[in-house]
Amino acid sequence: MKKALFIFLSIFISITIVFSTRSSAEVLLNEFMADPARDWDGDGEYNYRNDEWVEIINAGDSAVDLDGYLLCDGNEEMLWRYQFSGILQSGEVLIIFGSDSRIWEEANGFPIYGLSLNNSGDTVSLFKVSGGDTLLVDSVDYTNSAAEDDRSVGRDPEGIAGWELFDAYNPCPECTPISGNGCVPTPGSVNNYVTGTEETSWGNIKSICR
Repeated sequence: MKKALFIFLSIFISITIVFSTRSSAEVLLNEFMADPARDWDGDGEYNYRNDEWVEIINAGDSAVDLDGYLLCDGNEEMLWRYQFSGILQSGEVLIIFGSDSRIWEEANGFPIYGLSLNNSGDTVSLFKVSGGDTLLVDSVDYTNSAAEDDRSVGRDPEGIAGWELFDAYNPCPECTPISGNGCVPTPGSVNNYVTGTEETSWGNIKSICR
């Protein structure tokens, strides 16, 4: 009886450790933009390749060493677009622009395309090389409606399970399969529901504030 109890407790403890490890460090795709129409990387010049971006988040409760994490696009032929490095703290995000991707590609002998997010639809994937294995960490498919001017696709700010279209700059409330939420894209920060602003006259503002 004691032997059986010992075996049961050993299995229970092992399972607990495995699940605790998985929940404490969880790097995920968080938001991306496939069809920029403005200078998103802040270099003072718009470029449709350089201003594409992909953002990751550490949704776990401990810091993560990003060495070995790679971005990939395409679902037929896997093409590495960027390799991460450094430490990502719990709750923090990290954004990679197409310009960052092109620098990495050139430095590592890859064809220089940048993130190369297809405007007709594509797959964005996050992999991790660990030992001799290349493991898929996270992946999301998108269609052409998500790749229109200045629309980003991001995780639901209320949870990590669902995806929404941040479409304040190019509204598409009836888009499918990812619906628009009317919010502004949030590159470099945790997703939130900030709505766009409309230009109005000072006279209209004064009439509202009476």
